[in-house]
Amino acid sequence: MTTAAAPEQVPPENPQWAADTYLSDLNKLAIYTATRGMLPLVVTHTRFLVKFTNALVREHKKEHGKEHGKEHQKEQDNAGKATEALTSGWPKWSRRLIAGWLRSQVPNGPLLTVVLFPYFLRLVVFVPWLIAWSVVKSSWDVLRKGVRGVPPLITALVVVFVTSDAWRILGAGFTVRFTVLVVVFLLFSLLFLVRWSCWDDIDVEQPEAENLLMGVRRTNMARFRRFMTCGAAPAPIVRPGIPGTIWVYATYWLLCAFALIVSALFVSGTLILIGVILISKDETKTLANSVHVYQTLPGGAVITMQLLSLSFSLGAFAAFFLVAAQKPSDRTEFMANMLRRYRRDLVAYSIYCHAHDRAPDWTRIAVDFKPLVRPARRSVRMVMTFAWARRRARRSNRPPGERATTPADR
Repeated sequence: MTTAAAPEQVPPENPQWAADTYLSDLNKLAIYTATRGMLPLVVTHTRFLVKFTNALVREHKKEHGKEHGKEHQKEQDNAGKATEALTSGWPKWSRRLIAGWLRSQVPNGPLLTVVLFPYFLRLVVFVPWLIAWSVVKSSWDVLRKGVRGVPPLITALVVVFVTSDAWRILGAGFTVRFTVLVVVFLLFSLLFLVRWSCWDDIDVEQPEAENLLMGVRRTNMARFRRFMTCGAAPAPIVRPGIPGTIWVYATYWLLCAFALIVSALFVSGTLILIGVILISKDETKTLANSVHVYQTLPGGAVITMQLLSLSFSLGAFAAFFLVAAQKPSDRTEFMANMLRRYRRDLVAYSIYCHAHDRAPDWTRIAVDFKPLVRPARRSVRMVMTFAWARRRARRSNRPPGERATTPADR
C-alpha cells in the first residue's frame, strides 16, 4: 500500500501582514536572536524599529480630498498600534503616555529614541542575563555529550595514580612553567579544533535548520513558522556585514576555547575530588617530596598545592588529548554538540534578515532601510583584483616608449 506524498507548501508571493502584528513578531524575534548570542543585531534592529515605527505613525491615506480630521484619527490609531506592539504587558498609563508622544509633532528620530528608551533599557538588561544562561546550558551540552565520547579522564587518572613522577614534575606548584604548560596545551588544542573558515562548521541546510529549531519553545516556534511560511528562509545562514562577520568569527573561536576550558575543568575537578578522598597529607609528601596545605577538611582530608597544580596540568593535557585523538566523525559530533545553540541562533538570525527585508511587501508600509540579505560575493573577485594589480605593476616597470605586446599587458 502506498501513500500519496503531501504537496509541498508554496509560500505566498506577497502575504498581507497587519503592521502591528508584524512589528510585534519581528521585535520578539530580534530579542530572541540578540539574547542568544547575535548581539550586533541590537543596533540594526533599533534603527529599523525607529524607521518602521515612524513610517507607521506618520502614514496618511493616499487618496486626495480627505479631511484633516480623518488623517489625524488614522495617525492616532497607528500610534496606538505601534505602542501596543512594542509595549505589550506594560502598565496602561505608560502605554497611553507613549502613544501620545508618538502622535506629537516633535522631530521623529529624537522622539522615538526617548519614547523607546525603556524598551532599549529592558533589552540591554535582559541580554547579559540570557547570554549567561545560554553559556551555562552550553556548558552542560559539552559535558553531557561532548566529553563522555572520548576517554581523557581515564588517561589522566592512569598518569596520576600509576606513576609518582607526575607528582614531582607537575605538582611543583603554580610556577611560570606551570602557566606555560597549561597555555601551550590549550592553545594547541584550540588550533587543532577550529577551522579558519568557521562557516564550514556553522552553515546549515534546510532539513538541518528545521531540526535545530525543534529545540525552540512552542510560542517562539509558532512565530518562526509564520515567517517561514511567508518565505523567510532559515537556511543557508545569512552572512552579516563586516562588523557582524567579525562578531561571528570571534564567537566561534570563543566557543571553541570555552568548550576546551570546560573539558579541562571537568577533568581537573574530578581529579581534585579523587585526590582529596584518596591522597592524604603524608602520601602527598611521599609522592611529591613536599607538601603545602591550602585547606584542611573534616576527616583529615586536605587540599594541597601539589594536588591542584597536578590536576590543572592534567586537565589541560586532557583537553589536548580530547582534540588530538579525535577521528573526523568524533570531531563532527563534538562540534555539533558544542555549536548547536549558536547555530540555532544564526538560523533565527537568517529568518529575521529575510523578514526584515520584506517589510514593505508584507505590511504595505514604505520603510527606507538597508537590506540585510546581500548577494554573495564572487570568489574570483579577489583573484581578478590581484591580476589587475600585477598588470599595473608590470606597466609601471616598463621602460618609457615600450608598447604592450600581449593582450594581458594592454
